[in-house]
Amino acid sequence: WFWPVLAFSALFTVLALTFIQIPIQYGISQGMVSTWDINVLDDWLLLSAIPSVLVSGLVQEGAKMVPVVVWWWHSGKAITPRMGIFIGAMAGAGFGLFEAFWAHSQIFRMGWTTDLFSYGFLGIVAFWERFFTVGFHTAVAALAGYGLAKGKGWQFYLISSALHGFLNWGAVFYQKQYFTVTQLEICVAVIAVLVTAAVLWLRWWKSRDELLAEPVEPVELAPLADSVEIPKPVETGV
Repeated sequence: WFWPVLAFSALFTVLALTFIQIPIQYGISQGMVSTWDINVLDDWLLLSAIPSVLVSGLVQEGAKMVPVVVWWWHSGKAITPRMGIFIGAMAGAGFGLFEAFWAHSQIFRMGWTTDLFSYGFLGIVAFWERFFTVGFHTAVAALAGYGLAKGKGWQFYLISSALHGFLNWGAVFYQKQYFTVTQLEICVAVIAVLVTAAVLWLRWWKSRDELLAEPVEPVELAPLADSVEIPKPVETGV
């Protein structure tokens, strides 16, 4: 029953990216160009790109949360944190795998062959990036699902969106040539691993409320008559 969450997340996120994210980013770009000179925007690209990267996180993480919220609502707004992590992970993996499939299709269309292995890491950099990006999509959506189950849905949604935008912000550093390709991909991998580790910690960590809610196994005690020898009355002869 969780596979529809994966499929719906992939489809809905792509639609949100096409009809919501890109038009908003285009409007932001046009508004900035009409307000400031293009050279000024380029000089301050690290700051001027922040609205666009934030929009990408807000839209994509919001779209991935739609099937999670539907599941949560259908469950009577009562799911365990672990279930929230699992449903969120399925939603994140759905879009991550679709995006990876699309990116790899573009790579092979451009003529990628095994001859590019001679370039070392640069020959496989696209596959490296998609591997860790799929993990990142899965982890941040799982984090948002955990927050929804804990009654802090919008807070964790904003955290996930900010992490998503932060990851995309690395591309701006590469565009300004502050990062090389290798440095950028290492940053992507480190961020993905750290977020995944945090989610796994939440998966296995039990809060005090969860520990108190666990049923306690009853302890069987031996009958008193079987464990304690009762002394017989002493005959005094009186």
